[in-house]
Amino acid sequence: MKFLVINGPNLNLTQFTEPGMEGQIDFNTLLDYIEAGCAQMDVQVDFFQSNHEGDLIDEIQSAAGRADGIVLNPGGYAYYSVAILEALQVCGVPAVEVMLADPSGKEPFRSVDVVSFGCQGRFAGEGVSGYLHACAYLVQLLRLDGGAQTHLVQ
Repeated sequence: MKFLVINGPNLNLTQFTEPGMEGQIDFNTLLDYIEAGCAQMDVQVDFFQSNHEGDLIDEIQSAAGRADGIVLNPGGYAYYSVAILEALQVCGVPAVEVMLADPSGKEPFRSVDVVSFGCQGRFAGEGVSGYLHACAYLVQLLRLDGGAQTHLVQ
């Protein structure tokens, strides 16, 4: 299986903490962590990051035929991007959303995650582990759906 991991605005500059790991890790270390975890699941990953909404939409639209699933952290776009929601709804590739922090208790405008309506699952507040949980969820989803045969991308 092959997954496309898409990260939205500001994630490229974020420092991450993870239980069991000393100090903070940077974005490239996060990508290495995801790649290593996916390799254990026999999943290949491609990564994409952009601070621009249109670039994220273009990447989602191009996923059909080259990825079996999408793991998406839309960053701040989660709360208002109907355009990303619609791209997820029409792209034909199952997607799971990851939010590093739980948005509840933050600003009131974060109470509705618009992008999540276009996803088959959502992992919020799990830190960087949420990415691997999302990948494992997609693997199970595709196997239950028969997707291992029907969505396989070489």
